[in-house]
Amino acid sequence: MNIGQLVFDENMEMYVDIELGRVRLVLSDGLYAYEEELTDVYKEKIVAFLDRPSISTWYKKAVQAIMDRGKQVYGIETMEKDLKLQSIFILFEQNEAPLFGLGFRTEFDIEHGCGLKISGEDFEVREVGTADVAFC
Repeated sequence: MNIGQLVFDENMEMYVDIELGRVRLVLSDGLYAYEEELTDVYKEKIVAFLDRPSISTWYKKAVQAIMDRGKQVYGIETMEKDLKLQSIFILFEQNEAPLFGLGFRTEFDIEHGCGLKISGEDFEVREVGTADVAFC
């Protein structure tokens, strides 16, 4: 993917095909960036997160965090096959370090799903909870 392929609709959403499948990419409406013209540098941070080498690193960390949550909160051993990445939320301003929210469908909480915030630089999971964590 390149920055020219980042074309958001009027709701600042789009679908992207990444190695994990088709996911919804959303620019949070609580950001100033939502109303601004997006710079190439900002778009490059987004594209870097969606590129293959990055995905293999952050996805493993995200899945582990969700499996840990399933065990701790629900007492359920979760398998990676029981998780589906549905949405990636862009949670950072144009002059900030990249932070993304990941929204997953899970078998252990079909109603609420699971969400987490993850750094776009070191791919450390910052917070895990129900799906709203991914976009709030």
